[in-house]
Amino acid sequence: MIKWKNVFGALALLNGLLAAGPASAAYPDKPIKLVVPYAAGGSSDVVARAISDQLGAALGTSVVVENRSGAGSMIGTAYVANEVPDGYTLLLADVPFTIVPALYKDRVKYDARRDFAPLTLLGLSPMYLFVNPAFEAQDVSALVKAAMAKPASISIGSGGNGSLTHLMAELFMQTTKTRLVHIPYKGASASVNDLAGGQIQTSFTTMPTAVALYQGGKIKPLAVSSPARHPDTPDVPTFQELGYAGLTVQSWWGLVAPAGTPKAVQDKISAAMTKVMQSEPVKQRLSSVGMSLPPDTSATALQTLLDQDFARWADVVQRGNITFE
Repeated sequence: MIKWKNVFGALALLNGLLAAGPASAAYPDKPIKLVVPYAAGGSSDVVARAISDQLGAALGTSVVVENRSGAGSMIGTAYVANEVPDGYTLLLADVPFTIVPALYKDRVKYDARRDFAPLTLLGLSPMYLFVNPAFEAQDVSALVKAAMAKPASISIGSGGNGSLTHLMAELFMQTTKTRLVHIPYKGASASVNDLAGGQIQTSFTTMPTAVALYQGGKIKPLAVSSPARHPDTPDVPTFQELGYAGLTVQSWWGLVAPAGTPKAVQDKISAAMTKVMQSEPVKQRLSSVGMSLPPDTSATALQTLLDQDFARWADVVQRGNITFE
């Protein structure tokens, strides 16, 4: 007896494969949307606009940057997750892509692990632990000793609840077994401004956010979270050097597509991005905002980083019992 359901299913699959082949070969034959899940002007927007023209030229079409901000990046990210997986809608992802699912489980309307395909790792930027120059602890060892001697007596600022700077503060406390007082601000700039003014004692942030105050001697970096010392701050030790390898963390930016995007299309975009990332104008633009080009920009490198960060931030959130409504 013929099982017609199985026959029809096989025919449908075959038709889909036949249709996908020519479509993938013709890609792209219309403009591509590159969605940034934040308002214009931020670091992710800068990255998107730095690569859009070059990517369009490499693919032979136009790449239009579209800002869809809101809900801590969830609106724009959900939008891309629900788009047709044909390579014509891409997402500029960054660290919150891996933090948000751990913090807002019930509010996230997509599965960041399964609803996206990695394409390219675009840039990296380390975090620095800064203190006020008048603070009693002027190195990490002294800070840890002071925090252990008087738990919950030292304040650490952040760019806001749930931000990378907040979770770095939590990771620092978990790694060093200390208890500091977290002070959330509306943005990392506000945090380092108060650090310079002496209202708080310490704070994590990126160098681009803090560079003016750092160069003016208003704040002092104790350590950097990159695997090796940063060439711009060769005198600042890494956390790894100081015995805290668990604090080796970097901000990152990557390009992802909706899951189900044909492999041939993914490969075509990734190949084009390999050329884009070697472009001097792109390198210079990313460098101007404190980003470095990763040694490996491949989809595999991005997937490895995503897997690490999903696990890292889920663990930090769980151990810190961090919850938001």
